[in-house]
Amino acid sequence: MNIDIRRETEELRNYVVNLRKHFHMNPELSLEEWETSKRIKRELEEMDIPYMEVAGTGVIGILGKEGPVIALRADMDALKIEEQTDVGYKSCVPGVMHACGHDAHTASLLGAARILKNHEEELNCTIKLLFQPAEEICRGAKMVMESGYLDHVEQMFGLHVFADIPVGYVNIEPGPRMAESDLFKITIKGRQGHAGKPQQCVDATVTAAATIMNLQQIVSRETNPIDSAVVNIGHLVSGTVRNAVAGSAFMEGTVRTFSRAEGKRIAAAVRRVAMGTAAAYHATADVEYVLAAHPAVDNDAEVAEIAFAGARKAFEEDAFIEVPKMMLGEDFSVYQQRIPGAFAFVGAGNEEMGRAYPNHHEKFNIDERAVTNSVMLYVAYVQEYVNRREQEAKGLSTERQAFVQEGGLRSRFQKLKKEREAAKK
Repeated sequence: MNIDIRRETEELRNYVVNLRKHFHMNPELSLEEWETSKRIKRELEEMDIPYMEVAGTGVIGILGKEGPVIALRADMDALKIEEQTDVGYKSCVPGVMHACGHDAHTASLLGAARILKNHEEELNCTIKLLFQPAEEICRGAKMVMESGYLDHVEQMFGLHVFADIPVGYVNIEPGPRMAESDLFKITIKGRQGHAGKPQQCVDATVTAAATIMNLQQIVSRETNPIDSAVVNIGHLVSGTVRNAVAGSAFMEGTVRTFSRAEGKRIAAAVRRVAMGTAAAYHATADVEYVLAAHPAVDNDAEVAEIAFAGARKAFEEDAFIEVPKMMLGEDFSVYQQRIPGAFAFVGAGNEEMGRAYPNHHEKFNIDERAVTNSVMLYVAYVQEYVNRREQEAKGLSTERQAFVQEGGLRSRFQKLKKEREAAKK
């Protein structure tokens, strides 16, 4: 398979950028991506790519021939955030925006589909193009896996754009990349009453405030400093009017770790702190905890090596950077429990354009070169996989032998890093 990835992606630039703007203007929340799904299916129909529906609003397009099955994944859903940008394609839906870049993922996978369709006769495998709903609520990947449509997939590749990584840079490496994500909800019950007679009440607001502060010491004082963990409260509701003592409060948050054992330890600590703090304030606390809503993203070494080797043929050598593992969660990890998979980080930030706000920020936006770079990564992975299969029939390739002798992907990164440091001197 010999695709001129740079040229063919450049020819699709307007197509994928306009698609991304369309999806950005029309964001939809998790499991409500009906119009997004319709547009995806329309695009696939125009490419003459058959598809099936999955997980309600999800779509799986199918390319290629009989043989091994691989999958490319993009997520589709937006967030409950009011967009505060001034771009002409800002969200048309009040209170909802693509603040995490899933619009770019969807557009780039459609762009990759168009290129791969043009080379379908060269494929020696089947490709499943997965447009997944509900990543933001940690339900989409599980629903897709339960459908059985990915049962025969042998490898999987996905990616994510990040505006705090400068555009033009990409990262693909093996091992842990994103954190295990737990979810919890805490409901505090006090006793409501008049603000002027606090002695007759049990203040749920004060109890909630104390609970939030006490939860912070789980990481600062109960977690080994060399381990990584986050305990975050992202949503709090308490009280109804200014002159009453609140009788109830509700909060929800997330815990991020890189090991199941650490997650279980923190789960027990959250329950202990919440119930103990409530008791100290004469209130009660009910804790609902979902352990490992999705596990940590842990890149399979072989798939990461294929994706990296393919990308090196499409990108300049200095495009590849090391990125520390992140405390962000990603339900791509659900697939990795059964399918060897790799996940790439794609730089999308541009400070000069004012597009370096972090994901989930109300002013989040990307340099749209990240969309075309994502197209290139999808296609490069497929091309490398296809060519590896052809090479396997002839024995281990010379390039593969050299790679193994060099010590694999991590050694390659270390070599690149040393070369860059030497160049700076």
